[in-house]
Amino acid sequence: MEQQIEEYLAYLSVERGLAQNTLDAYGRDLRAYARFLQQHNFTSFRQTEKEAVRAYLEQLHNLGRASSTISRNLAAIKSFYQFLVREDLLATDPTLHLDSPKVAKRLPRVLNLSEVETLLNQPSLEDAHSVRDKAMLEVIYATGIRVSELVSLNVLDINLETGYLRCIGKGSKERIVPLGSVAIK
Repeated sequence: MEQQIEEYLAYLSVERGLAQNTLDAYGRDLRAYARFLQQHNFTSFRQTEKEAVRAYLEQLHNLGRASSTISRNLAAIKSFYQFLVREDLLATDPTLHLDSPKVAKRLPRVLNLSEVETLLNQPSLEDAHSVRDKAMLEVIYATGIRVSELVSLNVLDINLETGYLRCIGKGSKERIVPLGSVAIK
């Protein structure tokens, strides 16, 4: 089972170019699913049927996992079975016609002006780490980039003269983002 998971993750990395975070999440989800199957005396993915997948999703629900977590697990499992069918390693896809749980799309809570000022005034600027932290907060505030995009920035991605930075977002999409004068300082 592990070998098929590894082959699938290699396919996702090479053929689909998915981000490392996505590969890690899919790997964790599929290995947990494989452990569940083994605990229920399955020795191969070929033996699984829709009921086994449903039982696993029910277990996740009973463990108190969020709908979004269960949805991501099902997406990983469905995609994995589609891969196995496409590679002729499986005759039929047991996840066909399985629907994901409804996931409520919550909007992020917006900080008020006082909270933003408190956040931006936190770093003390007494040492290099504080200066770095302040700069990172200012860049996030000025640009709206994701934390994962921020931490993957290189020095060459930032052009202080033009006031723009280049970041690689979800799906390896490049974006050019204006910095703003405070973030540049």
